[in-house]
Amino acid sequence: MRQQIQSVNAGRPLVEALAMVPDPRSAHGRRHPLGAVLALAVCAMLCGGRSLYAISQWGRDQGSVLTRRLGFTRDQTPSVSTLHAVFSRLDRAAFEAVLGVWFQERGLQGSGAIAVDGKTLRGIHGEEVPGVHLVAAYAHQSGVVTGHRAALGKGQELEAVAALLEGLPLRGQ
Repeated sequence: MRQQIQSVNAGRPLVEALAMVPDPRSAHGRRHPLGAVLALAVCAMLCGGRSLYAISQWGRDQGSVLTRRLGFTRDQTPSVSTLHAVFSRLDRAAFEAVLGVWFQERGLQGSGAIAVDGKTLRGIHGEEVPGVHLVAAYAHQSGVVTGHRAALGKGQELEAVAALLEGLPLRGQ
């Protein structure tokens, strides 16, 4: 049993991996390390936070011991506007690449059967902010979404599927 626990915990912590994501912000005015902000979002979402407000509030409700462990250097965690600014500029491809490497370090790979599915996320305020069309690949054996791509619009998912499959390690599949 002890060997199983050690093998699951092998590799670097997620907090360290998230620190490898390139920060798109300028150094001027940057108050929180990007890795800490991403780690905060992961923890808050695992605890049920589903909005920027919920993530921000979850961070404010935690003690300094936890926030320091996440990588924050200040006592106060990011506000909603800071979270919005960070996530709107985040290099999603680099973020996904870092997470992919972190999953591979733990033996979670997209091997076996892969299902591809498309979804449309609704927009808000009528047609002011349109919905987004996404396609995703799911590896059944490991239970991991191995990647996703945005489609240009409804009915144009095949181009996004082709781009998605090009980026997956499908050798021998």
